[in-house]
Amino acid sequence: MNDLIKNDLDKVEDKNPQGTNSRYDVSYFPQSDALTNSINKMFPEQEHEDKKFKKAKKILGDKYTTEDTKSIIASFEYLIKAWSEEYEKKIFDNKTLRESLANL
Repeated sequence: MNDLIKNDLDKVEDKNPQGTNSRYDVSYFPQSDALTNSINKMFPEQEHEDKKFKKAKKILGDKYTTEDTKSIIASFEYLIKAWSEEYEKKIFDNKTLRESLANL
């Protein structure tokens, strides 16, 4: 049973790491605007997210990393949605606008 736990990872040699293997080098693949355009047509919300991120990054500058910027955007979107639902419930008898319209 002890033989199953034992490993010999120190003896393993990586003779062809991915960094030096041409099979993993994406520069060999042709870059095409047609592919980008097709992806943007299939997922239009992604193009909107990219624009929103670029605009926020431009406003924030280099103070924040990409992950920080996306986190800030997500936090603001969450707060805006939560506050607007809370406001709608105050106005429409403890219902959101969507719930009020569904009852018509």
